[in-house]
Amino acid sequence: MFVFSLNGRSVKYFGAAVLVCAVLAISVVALPAYETNGTAYVSAVNNEPISFKGIKQAEDRLSFIHSFGIEVNAEPIERFATKIPSDFDSVYEEYNNIQKAQGLDLSKYKGKKVTRYTYEVTNYPKDSGGVPAQVYLNLIIYKDRVIGGDMSSPDGGGFVRTFCDFSAT
Repeated sequence: MFVFSLNGRSVKYFGAAVLVCAVLAISVVALPAYETNGTAYVSAVNNEPISFKGIKQAEDRLSFIHSFGIEVNAEPIERFATKIPSDFDSVYEEYNNIQKAQGLDLSKYKGKKVTRYTYEVTNYPKDSGGVPAQVYLNLIIYKDRVIGGDMSSPDGGGFVRTFCDFSAT
């Protein structure tokens, strides 16, 4: 036989705990989800907000890239399926810092399978000698959404930087 008894103070604490849990649950459900991926960017081409979602086909990727004022060859030079590591090493942490600088965060996608598309940029500014730098743009796509990317140069003084801060001048 099991006997359970409560005194008035126990009922108060239990009621208070239930009330706090209910308020927290309602807050989580009722408050809007703030996701800033791409919402702060306005197209350099048509002054419209840039959406990082709905990137399903090649035309969508090209339109997305073009909205930043970046011109690329229409065909990617590489399409690579990969997996975001579950644990970031120092190199991945540094790369994710670049993503965070443009309002993206790969840590949300640890362990997920993604596709990286690499395009050759055709309108990157020329160097001091008037020679255009060889520059590539990488887009990392997860379920029809741009979750990361960069612009990089394999030249001797190469770089890796955000694509969101591109300026053709």
